[in-house]
Amino acid sequence: MQRSNTPPPDVKAVRITEKRLTFDLEDGRTISVPLACYPTLMLATPRERAHFEICHSSVHWPKLDCDISSDGLLRGAPEARKYAEKAWRNRCHPAPRLIPEMAGKA
Repeated sequence: MQRSNTPPPDVKAVRITEKRLTFDLEDGRTISVPLACYPTLMLATPRERAHFEICHSSVHWPKLDCDISSDGLLRGAPEARKYAEKAWRNRCHPAPRLIPEMAGKA
């Protein structure tokens, strides 16, 4: 199947519930997918999910290092396995935090 040279539609709005990720697109379409397709978002806290930036046809969650495009949603592309595994590792075994007094001491 040949892909079109038409650029993907811009994202106008994003809604995230405990079960769904929804993009409202500039061309009038709305696409909603199960949050389980994007484990990084599924494993995130509601606060982490709420902190995103819309940049034309994609949405970026800076604290989660997660990017999802309207094109990916429209194609039904789930999150890449390596990113899903990284999110799982970070939730199950978060990196230790340094106590401020101990920072810089070895």
